[in-house]
Amino acid sequence: MLKFFKLINGKKFYCDEKGALIQKDGADVEVAADDTEAVDIESGVDEATKMLAEAMRKAVERGDKVAEIALAKTMEAVERFFEAVGEKAASKTSKVAISTEKASFDVDSVVKGLSDVKGGNRQSVAFEIKNKADLDYLAKSTAKDDLTGDVILPDLQPGMERAPVREVFIEQIADTQETTSDYVSYVEVTGSTGDPATTAELGTIPEKDFTFQEYKKPVQKITVANKHSVEILSDGPELVNAIRGFLAEDVNIVTDTQLLSGNGTAPNLQGVLGVAVNLNTLITASGQILANATHADVLRIGATAIKTAGKGKFRPTHCLLNPTDVEAIDLTKDSEGRYVLPPFISADGTRVSGMTVIENTAITAGTFLMGDFRKLHIRRKGGVEIEITNSDGTDFVKDIITMKVRRRLASYVKTNDNAAFLTGTFATIKTNLAS
Repeated sequence: MLKFFKLINGKKFYCDEKGALIQKDGADVEVAADDTEAVDIESGVDEATKMLAEAMRKAVERGDKVAEIALAKTMEAVERFFEAVGEKAASKTSKVAISTEKASFDVDSVVKGLSDVKGGNRQSVAFEIKNKADLDYLAKSTAKDDLTGDVILPDLQPGMERAPVREVFIEQIADTQETTSDYVSYVEVTGSTGDPATTAELGTIPEKDFTFQEYKKPVQKITVANKHSVEILSDGPELVNAIRGFLAEDVNIVTDTQLLSGNGTAPNLQGVLGVAVNLNTLITASGQILANATHADVLRIGATAIKTAGKGKFRPTHCLLNPTDVEAIDLTKDSEGRYVLPPFISADGTRVSGMTVIENTAITAGTFLMGDFRKLHIRRKGGVEIEITNSDGTDFVKDIITMKVRRRLASYVKTNDNAAFLTGTFATIKTNLAS
């Protein structure tokens, strides 16, 4: 806050911005001997300019909210002073020239100077603030010549954030390999006749025949494109990198979703949920009963069903759950309010009956997917491919760039391995277990 004084007969007395002496108990207030901040009212314009310059310097250096508030308060105090000086100038000649028409400094030169500083062509730019009109050019307003955004540079933090997206995981837990072909083929036994048998001496040896079938899975394509101007490529490299990252992230999420729930009909990939057996069907068929079944009980029963169906060939490796169902397992209590930890769940809850638990919102709450994910085969043709071109339609003459992101891959679960995967709804299964 600016404090002013007048020099009268060799003594300093406090006065306001209009020069009126400040009184207390009917007497003029003399400036305290240790007050080094009060300035002569006659040199107030120069002092106000220095104060504002110092506040602006701190705002630029710090770039935080506190500095912005301090600058705003200083500008407000200086503005009141210039207004007061302006009123005096209207009634008598003053050393201060007041103009509401334009700034006293050359705005174009200042703008160019600031641009040079930003471009690294010079280190600083200086200009003097002499009156209220100068402040108007610095104030936040809709004026074309508003310099606030140039003088007080924003504290731009690195990186760009978007709304949260889920993590991808299927490729990390499946049998994932590379391919150089447009098709992936595999052979399965679809049937057989005859069986081995004990054979007497000179007896006829029994025959066993197999029926084979070749399957082919085409490599499918998942893509996305984004258009933006050439100027962004040259003026906003960080923005371009962020867009490229977002597009690749989105393509990977779609890929992960396809590997989870794709129906296998071109151009869709074969997802695990499309082949998984419903545990409720197995429980209904077996007539299994378990009173007061919990989420954990359902998962334990499922692990046994997979092992039984595979006759030792299948080993459930992962259990995929929505975070809300993991919470339901963690918060399970007995009748006396004590937390229950079944012996087949690890102390940290990350493993259930030997399966690694993966929490992900891609799994619908109230359901589960478990299985031997070694039986999900993914064949990738290359990685995430990114292309940039201006040859789409009239983009060349409009300086428009198209960024394209693409992935190519195939996926399959052999028919004989479908039973390696189980899915189901907790509520339905627990109801049927109780009846």
